[in-house]
Amino acid sequence: MQVRFWGTRGSIAAPGPSTARFGGNTSCVEVRASDGTVIILDCGTGARELGLHLAQTMPQPIRLHLFIGHTHWDHIQGFPFFVPAFLPGSELNIYAPLGFQRGLEEAMAGQMEYSYFPVKMRDLRSRIHFTELDEGFFRVGGVLVETQFLNHTAPTIAYRMTSDGATIAYATDHEPFWNASGRVSQHPGDERHIAFLKGANLVIHDAQYTDAEYRDKVGWGHSSIDYAVDVALAAGVERLVLFHHDPAHDDAMMERMEAMARAHVGQRGQALDVLAAREGLELEVRGSSAAPDMAEASALQHRQIVGGRVLLVSANEPEVAEIEEVLNGDGLIFLRESDVRAALSRGPELTPDIAIIDRELLDGDSVLDVLRDRLGRRNFPIVVLADSSIPSDAVYRGEASWTDYLPKPFSPPMLRTRVRAWLARTLLVFDPVERVALRGERVTGPDDSRARCASLLATVPLFRPLTAEQRDLLLDSATEQSFTAGHVLIRESDPPDRLFVILSGRVRVLEVASDSPVELIVGELGVGEILGELSVLRNQPRSATVVAIERTHCLVIPQTEFLKVLQSSAELSVSLLRMLAGRLYETDRRLSRFAPDPVTGLAGRRAFHEQYRRLAAVARRRKTGALLLVVDVLKLRSINDRFGYGVGDDVLRTVADALVEATRTTDLIVRHGGDEFVVFFPDAGVGDIDTVIARVNETIKGLSGKRGIPVPITCNFGIAYALAPPESADDLLREADQDMLRRKR
Repeated sequence: MQVRFWGTRGSIAAPGPSTARFGGNTSCVEVRASDGTVIILDCGTGARELGLHLAQTMPQPIRLHLFIGHTHWDHIQGFPFFVPAFLPGSELNIYAPLGFQRGLEEAMAGQMEYSYFPVKMRDLRSRIHFTELDEGFFRVGGVLVETQFLNHTAPTIAYRMTSDGATIAYATDHEPFWNASGRVSQHPGDERHIAFLKGANLVIHDAQYTDAEYRDKVGWGHSSIDYAVDVALAAGVERLVLFHHDPAHDDAMMERMEAMARAHVGQRGQALDVLAAREGLELEVRGSSAAPDMAEASALQHRQIVGGRVLLVSANEPEVAEIEEVLNGDGLIFLRESDVRAALSRGPELTPDIAIIDRELLDGDSVLDVLRDRLGRRNFPIVVLADSSIPSDAVYRGEASWTDYLPKPFSPPMLRTRVRAWLARTLLVFDPVERVALRGERVTGPDDSRARCASLLATVPLFRPLTAEQRDLLLDSATEQSFTAGHVLIRESDPPDRLFVILSGRVRVLEVASDSPVELIVGELGVGEILGELSVLRNQPRSATVVAIERTHCLVIPQTEFLKVLQSSAELSVSLLRMLAGRLYETDRRLSRFAPDPVTGLAGRRAFHEQYRRLAAVARRRKTGALLLVVDVLKLRSINDRFGYGVGDDVLRTVADALVEATRTTDLIVRHGGDEFVVFFPDAGVGDIDTVIARVNETIKGLSGKRGIPVPITCNFGIAYALAPPESADDLLREADQDMLRRKR
């Protein structure tokens, strides 16, 4: 395989005379296999020059595979300037781990919003495919790829690529799992990392700091040159390339670090070729090793962690509160115990997926083995919050490879990343036949995922009357699915083949008005509720669209199996009737009080104030801030007098449609009065104000031209911002009206 470095820097680009030799662009490496497969490792600022080169040298249409370690900016900021993405017919396959609270596509597209960039992701002319990865194997062309989670402040993956007997490992951004003196591998995570690199012909490894610098940078997610050398020697690799250079290190410093790394190899008395990455450096990688044995776990099989059960064993209330706050955004279920004895006695009943235990409560680490025995899972992951007194023999006993140690006080991003990695490693997609762990190791017990699903299903009010046997019938064919915010679970006119049980998260139900293309918000559903039941019962296509408004975890039950259980259980039938009657009553109440505006199809004033209170409460809880926009259509009365009320209604519909098109599905849009519209933007900041107004104006102008409106549509705008939106919208509305007056003046 051929390797060329286009970007070698980490954190932020640092071009200039002092970095000319080793390079100032952020991470980007090109790998070419003998069969013509082209792999790009990360898409930092170095991707700009690479894209120009590929556009000039590769045959059209271009087909590329982009392997992104994680979605921090220094690894994706070159993508908006990557020429192949703009070429018609080009095919870009982008792979990366799932980011925090958002999907891969959303994370990549976020930096291309109008606030930051003039071209949106959806406007690119290439064909782009996004694939979210977990640990495991997959193939691109003739290259076998293995992935493994690294120790960074965000979910980050290393790539090991094998083709024609040659192996390249790419491991950046990463830091030691345990920062203690002595041998390099004092932690199971470091052992796994060494095993992942073992025997590679070339390892490109994070080496951002000197050993002295790293002592002040623990928890930042990057390695020292000594650690990079030590793991490469322990893994028996042939050549090590130091990578992800610190932006503060000039060429002279990089030469010293390269010399320091070679001296460290000399001190160890082993053979290892070491060099620091330079922009433009080209390497040919050859090998004669056999292809590695593939585990049954596929990196393309996405293991959702939403609904995972976390056993917290700590008597430290502030510590427990901090852990729950750190992990709260991942849709996990917390099971709290104040001592180990209670955890041992209740463990089988709680059926946790991972445990976090304060080591101060442990009477020796052998208690961890007892807990695993009680749970019937020798591969049960346990994160121990510990000081530097980690036992030297803890790593080398069989089960201890499933024991993780995190130093106290713990780094919140590191804790969250480690928990997510362990859950993704162990929570496989529900399969009623079997579950297979990494490296083909069969999971013990009847079926841990099935037991967890049964436990969750028993908490849903509708299914509480069912017997264990009846719940088993549902689980025989059920699957678990998770949906990111904005993902469509059900589309209008879809077949009625499934019923969804919401285990965590929230969804919004939308319908299209008969006299308008505008989608109306019919309602929202949350934890413990079901959706899609009416179509399933009537055996008719879906009548509404359902969109996740936050990360949502569902149990999906086939129509046929649900109907079988329904026919066999009078209790379930009565519960379902009660639920439907309640919804019917609520629908009648909403229709009478909150009938949509007959002209625009938007919600009206009453609906706005009720829905605002709910959305504002969410924004206050998340501390994300919110914007309120008031839009006043100018001279509507004159338009009605001159052209008639038909044209006036067309003007109102055009403004309404423009607001819908220019905003997100999670934003609240209403016709607040005769010529006034109001939009509430949760999760928006002051910096979005000008972008929002410009986008709305642009969309109004475009729709007006397409629809042949005989008069220019002009609007006044007023904006109000609140970091913690008040419970009532009245104050924000007054502030927005005052802002509108200021803008008029």
